[in-house]
Order: sequence, then C-alpha cells, then structure tokens
Amino acid sequence: MKYFVAVYQKLRNIYMSQSSMENDLPMICPSLRVYENEELELLKPQSLLNDDQKKALSIIKKQNVAYELNSVPISPNFWDLNPNNALFDIYRDILEKNSLKSLEENLDKVVASQSTVLFDAKGADTKELKAYKKYQIAHDNTVNNIATHLELFDALDTDDEKNNWNDRLITLNNLKALAFSEWKVKGNKDIIEKELARINKNSDADLYLAMAQNAKNTFEAAEKTDVISNSSIHDINFIPYDFMENESGWNNMRMEKSELESLHTEAKGSNENLPAEILSIDYDESVILAVEFDYSFVHLKRNWFNKNFMLSQLFEWNEPKKISDGQTISTDFKLPAITKTMMLVKNLKIILDPSITNDTVNNPNQLIYFGPLIMKQQLFVNKTNNQKFLKAVTNVRTIKSDQLNSLTKKTAPIESIKADFAEKPAAQPTVETPKANPVVFNHKMNMNVMGGIRNLRPVMPTPYVATPVRPQPTPIKPVTPVVTGPIKIPGIFVPIRVPVQTPTAANVQFKVFDKINNDPVYKCSISIKGTNNSRIFEIETNEIGMISQMVPVGEYSIELRVDDYAVLNQNFSVVNTNPLNLEYKLQREEVKFKSFFLIGMICERMPKIPVN
Repeated sequence: MKYFVAVYQKLRNIYMSQSSMENDLPMICPSLRVYENEELELLKPQSLLNDDQKKALSIIKKQNVAYELNSVPISPNFWDLNPNNALFDIYRDILEKNSLKSLEENLDKVVASQSTVLFDAKGADTKELKAYKKYQIAHDNTVNNIATHLELFDALDTDDEKNNWNDRLITLNNLKALAFSEWKVKGNKDIIEKELARINKNSDADLYLAMAQNAKNTFEAAEKTDVISNSSIHDINFIPYDFMENESGWNNMRMEKSELESLHTEAKGSNENLPAEILSIDYDESVILAVEFDYSFVHLKRNWFNKNFMLSQLFEWNEPKKISDGQTISTDFKLPAITKTMMLVKNLKIILDPSITNDTVNNPNQLIYFGPLIMKQQLFVNKTNNQKFLKAVTNVRTIKSDQLNSLTKKTAPIESIKADFAEKPAAQPTVETPKANPVVFNHKMNMNVMGGIRNLRPVMPTPYVATPVRPQPTPIKPVTPVVTGPIKIPGIFVPIRVPVQTPTAANVQFKVFDKINNDPVYKCSISIKGTNNSRIFEIETNEIGMISQMVPVGEYSIELRVDDYAVLNQNFSVVNTNPLNLEYKLQREEVKFKSFFLIGMICERMPKIPVN
C-alpha cells in the first residue's frame, strides 16, 4: 500500500499542476476498482455507439457502472463506491423538493404576462391549450406503457415468450411515435411551447422557473426508459471519448524506488485527502525497485445534470438536510461534491529485486498484493534488460470468484506476518519481450488491512438479446476503510493462514495454439479456479504458447483469453500427482481485452447551496 499511495500522490501532483479550478478535490480510491473497456464503452451516449449489439447490451449492463461512477463522496479523505448516495437520486430529490423563493411577490407578474394563446378572456384554457394537454397525456401514456412492458422481460423463460415480447415492444414503439406525431400536429405542440417560452422571459422569477423546469424536464426525459434513449441518465460523456479504444490521452510513467519513497513521505507529511488509517501503516516494500504504468485523466460529463439553477438567488431549500456549505465533505450534507475526473492506470508492472526467484512468487500458500491489487503468482522477465516484474490479475471473474474471496479471508493476520525471503531453488520464470499488453484488474480491497472491503459491483452475464434496464440496485452498505492501531506489514507476499497441502499436486503443462494454423499463442491469460476447492491460478503462456503450473489434485475450470481470439472456457481434473499435458485451440475473433485501474477520483466541491 505504501507505493500504491506514492503512485496516487504522483498522479495527484500532476493533475493539480495542470488544473486551475479551486473546487477540484483529488481523492484516493483505497479499494480496488477496475473497469473493462467494454463496460465503459457502453456508458457512452447511444449516438456514439455504432454497433447495434452494443446498444442492446448497454440497456442492462451500464446501470451498475453508472451508479459507481456517480457515487457522491461522503468523506474528505477518500472516494469509493456508495450506491446509497448516488447523484441520480440526490439530484431528483432536489428537483422535486426545491421551492420558488418569494413566489407570492412574483405572482402578479406571472398573471399579467398570460397569453391569449393559452387563456381566453375568462381565464380558461383555450382550445389550443386543451388539445396540447390532451395529446401530451396520450404521448406520456405510451411512454409509460413501454416502461411497464420492459419490466416484464426478466420473467420470460422461453424463446416464444421473448419473441412475443419483442413483437409487442415494436408495436408499443410505433404507438409512441404516432402519439408524438398527433401531439405535434393536432395538439399544437410547437405553438404552445413557443408561447410558453416567450412568457417565461417576462420576469426574473419566470426566468428562474424556466431554468429549474428545464433542468427537471431534462432529467425526467433522460430517466424515461424506452428502446431509443435506454435511460440516458446512465450515459456519461468521456473526455477523451475514445480513451478505452486507443492511446488517446494516455502517458507513460516509470517511478524508481527513491521517487516512490519520497512521494510516500510527501503524502504522509501533507495528509491531503488521504485516510490517516492508511498513512499510519508501516509497509516494508523493499523488494520493489520501480513501478511502470500508463495513466490518463478521464473527465466525466453528464448532459442531464445542471447545478446552475441551484445557484440562483431565488433558489430555496427548506429541507432539514442542507445541500452544501461549500466546504465540508460529509454525510451531513446532501450534495457536498460530485465526481468529475477519473485517475486511470493501465499496463501496470511492478519491478522486483533481482534476488527474487520464481519459487518466491509462485507459492500456493500466499497472495501477492500491490496496495489493493492482487498480483499474478508468476515471475516475468524483460528480455532486453533482464528485469523481473509482476503483473496484476486482470480477469474480473477470477477477482469476483468465491475461490478468491475464500483465500483473501484466509490471509494471515497482519500483525503475525513474517517475511521469508530465504533462497529457494530458482524455477524457470516466464521471459517476456519488451512490449507488454495493457492489463489492469478489478475487485476487492487490500487483504485484511482495510477491514475486508470488497467490490460490490455484481458480475453481469452477457445477454444474447436486447434486454431492459433493470430496477435500481438494492442499497448496499457504503465502503469505508477501517484500520485499527499502528500496523506493520513486512512485505507484499502475504501468507494464507490455512496452507494448502502441496505434496498431492501434479505438474500441469498448458499448451495453447491457434485453431487454424497451429501457431503458438503468446501471452494468453489462463485463469484456473477450483470447483471442489478454493485454489486459483492466474498465469500466461510464453513465446511458444506453453506454461507449467503445479496444481493440487482436484476439479478445475479454466478460462483462456487473449486479444484477437474468442474466450475459451473448459474444465479439467487432476486425479493424481502424475504430470499432465493439456492442449487448447483458440478460434480467431476480433476482440480486445483492456482493463483500467481506478487509482483515484477528482471530485468537484459544490459551492454553498442555497447561496444566501
């Protein structure tokens, strides 16, 4: 965690040297948050998705990630997932409960500006306004019918039911389009709304009303769920918008040990937006010589959010819980800050001391951590300079698995961990060419150090047909890092309290080839999970498409994935200690696997609301 904090401090310093916004509030993300390129791409507005399949997937998959990235901070010292404090719900509540200050004083101005287009001489609605209201209600009913129909999808089981559901959905969308046309033609939609816009310019009160109503209408329109909009309150405009597809906005960084130590000391000295519990821990990460990674600051823009109407002198808030005092970040205020910019990292390498052997790394009775990140139990070597390094586990399904959850619960209590770097016979490490594929991962908090915090975002299976937006996620307890007393952690290799008995293990050799031309597949990520035990192994193939691993007797699932090939999932058994050779053939497919670590979040502190 020591050098993880140093990495955050470096990115914080870079951002703050470039930013001139006094309300910018950098915060560390102390638990592991990782996002795959696919799920982030689905958060883009529909207009930026040119793949119909992705548009269909976005209906169901993007909601959970949107709730994460829109979590409002509740502490000045860190940012993390908090679905109970989502910006959607807070903003909706503000829109519904705010009231116009001195409404009575402005009432005469509103009455005086009434139009003959809207009201007759007796003050009653004109026939044009009556028609407008009639067809507006009819259109709203068709939209509500679609929303109700979408909620039925989860209960469908058979293909016939789903086909009938799709047919009905097409019919409802056609009815909605017809209702809109009638509203526009028979309901005098353009005439009435043009007149309303003119009237709303007649007084300061009306200007405020127009701004507040526009904010509310924009939010409600974004919240309407149909096949076209896909509930656009979950959309996020990323800047740069294509950071997950190419190198746009990415920069390379290498930090040597001396800089890491200096930055950690700086972080402890300044104590700016960092939990004291983390800084009080004494970490020994002497085996780490350097850290390499690519970083990017990705800005979050929301078309449905507008704070300007809340800054008006006419905005009034009479609820017990205040919105913001312009200073304090806590649960005492409704909207103290919002998420603004992600600090993302990819292509992470942890450069190790040359004395570290493969046997030190590939030990089934330990987990390897870099801060909250879990590293692969495999030693990699750079061909050019012979530097040894570690990579992070990148398979989200492994990170969220019951097997890994079981192992993290068994990691030794921090106080009792003792470093053991005794020399062992050197096993053959995996030699790697200088270029490394981008990989980053997802899930969990750092072992038991941070009180067992885990990623609460569920794994969503990939649907094969268009599916509706699911209901709002069940409230989840906010993530809060908790550490008690001064703690000393000897190293990044953390023993498991209940060791795995390895004498009953077999040497399994995995071979991975191209299905068409039998070429070896290099850097294929292999994820192995025990189905009758809690063992996991995360390894990669070498240049000849092979890798060996000691695997205890038992039943296992295996997942193989690498860029430009379809994911392959199979099972295998280790029935005794005899050597075992397993061969897999991968089918070509146009696919890229990229993941991004969320190291920290830049939040925007809200000004004082109301302003007076």
